[in-house]
Amino acid sequence: MPKVRINWKEIYITFGIIGYIVWMIDTTIAVPFDIFDINHPKKTGLSEIILYGVIPSCLSIIYLNLYKREKKWTLVTFFVIISFILEWLTSKVGVMKGAWQIWWSIPIFLVAYAFFLPWHLKFIQKNGIDRVIIA
Repeated sequence: MPKVRINWKEIYITFGIIGYIVWMIDTTIAVPFDIFDINHPKKTGLSEIILYGVIPSCLSIIYLNLYKREKKWTLVTFFVIISFILEWLTSKVGVMKGAWQIWWSIPIFLVAYAFFLPWHLKFIQKNGIDRVIIA
């Protein structure tokens, strides 16, 4: 995949921010309300690190790297489908368990890909956050 849209500083910032947001949502909403569990409900392991910290961040970076305003909705649709398939697979193999219905994630994926990630990139680039944090 050619790295044409975002630089390495934006990659690092995005990886950290997305990983942090996903962990915080899990900690503040999913755990207290027992919405779903990844593997053993009382233990944190490698599967949580990968499913919360790595996969969403990597998908976000790939999305932003490919992002162009004129093909936004094609990319949004593609990444929502990919994200849904990945979540469906975790459910099918028994990694994700609980009351959460996986189709409930579709609106969340739509908001993330269509609105949050483009705003996030624009915010970093407009405010020079990559220069402030890294420099």
